[in-house]
Amino acid sequence: MSSSHQKLIDEILSIIERRRPTYSGVSIKSALVKRDDAWWNYATKILPLHRSEQGVKKSMNYGNFALIEDFLSLSEFIEIIKKLPYDASVEIVLGDHKVRVEGHFVDGYKYDSGDDYLGIGWFFERYQYRPNSNPSNPKEPLVSSELPLFPRVHDAINEFIGIDLSRYSDSYGLLICLPNYGARIQEFRIGTTVVSIKVQALEVNEKDLVGKSYFEGEGKTMHQDILFENSSGQATLGFNPDRLHIALISRTTNEMIDRRDIYLSWQTLPRGVVVDIPEYEIMEMIQHGETETLEYKEGLGKPEEFAETVVAFANGIGGIVLLGVDDHAKVVGMTDPRIEDTIANVLRSHCEEPVEYNVERRKLGQREVIIIRVDEGEDKPYFVRDRGPYVRANGTDRIMSRYELDEIYREKYSEQSTLRY
Repeated sequence: MSSSHQKLIDEILSIIERRRPTYSGVSIKSALVKRDDAWWNYATKILPLHRSEQGVKKSMNYGNFALIEDFLSLSEFIEIIKKLPYDASVEIVLGDHKVRVEGHFVDGYKYDSGDDYLGIGWFFERYQYRPNSNPSNPKEPLVSSELPLFPRVHDAINEFIGIDLSRYSDSYGLLICLPNYGARIQEFRIGTTVVSIKVQALEVNEKDLVGKSYFEGEGKTMHQDILFENSSGQATLGFNPDRLHIALISRTTNEMIDRRDIYLSWQTLPRGVVVDIPEYEIMEMIQHGETETLEYKEGLGKPEEFAETVVAFANGIGGIVLLGVDDHAKVVGMTDPRIEDTIANVLRSHCEEPVEYNVERRKLGQREVIIIRVDEGEDKPYFVRDRGPYVRANGTDRIMSRYELDEIYREKYSEQSTLRY
């Protein structure tokens, strides 16, 4: 056995042992391919769950391809890790399947809580037991009279497991994700003079946390410690930063529990990052009228028309919907205490695929408005159900032309082909 292979196994076991009190067991979601009457691993995500969670068991068999979900104890999972060979195959049991896996471990990599890779949502180390060659696809589409239809194997893996092979083309084999459930950074709110940070602490007392910050911009740098109370902390800005780096540190163990590195020059901000717009800038935006990236409405209006605007922004470069401003650019305010739930229900019911957005309440003078920030979509085109794909043009929403739709698909599949090869 390779010494580096064994070293990585030892690292994995050490992390599991250190975090054992915070884990309940191990969720395993796997895609399998049948070859020569044996089941072989295709792509598998392995995730220890927080001690407040329990996993489930599930299986979908398409004949020569299967999707399974299993839940193992930590001890059972540790025994699997110990028996994984270097550049050879071994049989393991997942659900009711005997599965052949082969390959070798590659170096681990750390991801922060804001990274959308694998959809973990916590700071985690990822280790990959990678096969020597990418597995061949089974026959497509995946069809069964009693199971969901999937046009491609990659569609099934993305929906069932959460591995997007069109974006991360080398994510085959076993992906072992070891989250740190101590605490995480949930939200950055960046104003003109203050950065506010919200944290969620599951296994660490928030008073035992310190945020070590590094701000960079206008040719200057600044360091500042951030302390937390009631899950929130603040840092004062002395200039307009282009980059913010925050590390969440435990005072008792000196361990880094989470981190975020944010570049404000990015066209689309990462999940959980909000840049506060000063009140005077919002008023200027309103007075200049609706644009490619701004729509204002007195109220939510017809659900379908609201969804058209949100989808149009997602199909473009993103945008802002202001609720509480009438057609004459007068701020009339919004008083609905459940508007956030209504927005979520409308977009869930009318948008295909799900659109990324953020809702916040802001005071303009004596009245409250609702700001809905819509991110540029990563999975274009987006559709309004039963209506079609919309785009923004000259401050209004319209149905996308056939040419525009073809261009999006052409670019999308060109990117996927580049990633795959």
